[in-house]
Parts: sequence; C-alpha cells; structure tokens
Amino acid sequence: MSLPQLPEILPLRPYLREMVWGGRRLGELYGKRLPADKSIGEAFELSALAGRDSTIASGVLEGRGLADVLGDYGPDLVGDAVIARYGDAFPLLIKLIDAQDDLSIQVHPDDVYARAHALGTYGKTEAWVILHSDAGRIALGLEDGVSAEDFSAAIAAGEAEQVVHFESVSAGDVVYLPAGTVHALCRGVVIYEVQQSSDITFRLYDYDRDGLDGGKRELHVEQGLAVTDFSLRPQVQKLQQKLAQKLKPYDGSTTVLDTDYFRLDVIDGEIEVDTQFTFAAVTATAGHVTLSGDKQECVLGPGDTAMIPAGQNVRVCPAPEVGRCLIATPTT
Repeated sequence: MSLPQLPEILPLRPYLREMVWGGRRLGELYGKRLPADKSIGEAFELSALAGRDSTIASGVLEGRGLADVLGDYGPDLVGDAVIARYGDAFPLLIKLIDAQDDLSIQVHPDDVYARAHALGTYGKTEAWVILHSDAGRIALGLEDGVSAEDFSAAIAAGEAEQVVHFESVSAGDVVYLPAGTVHALCRGVVIYEVQQSSDITFRLYDYDRDGLDGGKRELHVEQGLAVTDFSLRPQVQKLQQKLAQKLKPYDGSTTVLDTDYFRLDVIDGEIEVDTQFTFAAVTATAGHVTLSGDKQECVLGPGDTAMIPAGQNVRVCPAPEVGRCLIATPTT
C-alpha cells in the first residue's frame, strides 16, 4: 500500500509530561489541554523520542507519532542533508517548559560522553527563550573561581546554591547552554527550549526533594562533575536588542542563534520559508501565525507548533503588530 503524499505543513500535538516542579500555566498561557490534577512541567512540541513523541494534529497523518512518520518518509520529511549528518536519528527536540518551582541544578553531557557511556548517540546542547517571568531567575554557570573540588564539597554540604551563579530573567531573554554548562530553570519562569534530540540530564543538586513517587529523586553527582565544563561563562542575551539591530528593518526574520546543532530565528513579519535542504519547526509565541503552502493553510495560536517538511515553500505570516513566532532548523 502506497503512502499518502506528505503534507506541506504538519501541525503538531505535544506530549505532556508531569513533573514535580511543574504547574498549570501551559494551559493558562497557551491553551494546552492539561490532564486534571496534574502538574505539567513540559510540553514536547517537536519530539521523536520513544514514548514521548509529538503527534500529527490534523490532516491525512492525524494521530500518528512523529517517530513513526520519520520511519515511513525519512529524507522526504527531514531532508537529505539531515540524513547525511544524523542518519535515522531525528536531530531536534523542542519543548515549552513551566517552572512552577525550581528545577534541579543540573548539567548535560556532550556527544562524546554520551556515546562512550552508551547513553545514546547525542548529548544535549540547548537554548532557551524566556516567554514569561514572574520576577524569576535562572542558574547559569558557576561563580568565578569555583573548582571541581569546591563544587563537589558544596553539593555534599547541601550548599550548591552558594557557588552557582544566578541571573534574573525577563520575557525575551535568550540563553545558550552548551553541553557541560551547570544550569537550572527557577520558579516563575516559562520558556521555549530547543535542543539536541536527547533527554539525558545529570542532577547535581535537588533541594532534598521528593519525586512524584514519594521517594527522593535520584542524583548523578559523579557523572555530572565528570561532564561539567568549569570554564563556561554563558551570558543572557536580549532579544529586543537583536531585533533593533537587524540589518534590514523591513525583513521579518532575525537570527537569534546559529550553533553547531541548530539555528533559531525570530519572525515578526511575513517571510517565505524555503526548506530545500532541511525541515523547519515553527512555534507561535504571541498572537496568531498563518502558514500558507500551495495547497494547505494552517493557523497556529500562541504556543502551537507545526513542522514544515523538507522540500517545501511556505509563507509564514504573524498577525500584524502582535504576532511572533520562532523557527528552529537543524544544522547540517
């Protein structure tokens, strides 16, 4: 039986993950249909992770998981350049995250460590765009001069917060977190997160907190210290400054980040997205955003995500003055 033609646009429905630190704001802010009486911390907007993949929300492939669709369509879905670099692995993971409470102080490994320890093909480099902040803050690296011995001793004494550097954040701030960066999202902050397609997290410190099962959450101090890069000093970037500095004010696209694993653009005006070499993931962050192909149109509300498969030409049009979206593409 032949496969149906791959649509020009694939609107996605997220996998919702309950977390001990989660809340209800993904429903309040973005209309996510959260299960009753559960603290939802993460919406996996674009995901092909086993058991946590997003599903096609409408059209001829409605209800199918992204991993399943990838298996059927391969390069037609993601592009030949993506297959050449990543093989049959899906390269990106995009989430919306609601931190109702502080997340653990944590770190992620790089590709080399992940492969050497049979944890998967890829480590986890990620980036955040702050969408909402109730005078919130994030943990971002370590204070100057903190050594591995200092950090280990602070963790053992229950004083990790004393040696971690914290930054206040506001909506529109951008944070790039290479693998090896000690970090934490803190209470009152909601983010868009784009990352390598990996969910490996080493918890270094977790406030002696109980998990959803009532037991203490597992820590991974030895592994975490082994992958921590003590030289990293990441900075908070201001999205509004990037928008003000764009070379072509009439152009609706501004590149926020261009990394070894992904590129991220903010769209605040009408543009044409040409996915000749790779796919693109569009997430509306404010107002409505209309995606128009030759035969298909899709309207995203705030918090909605759609994937544009490889080989398409789609107009992306945020609502005038109020509309904005983020577009993520894998680096090939």
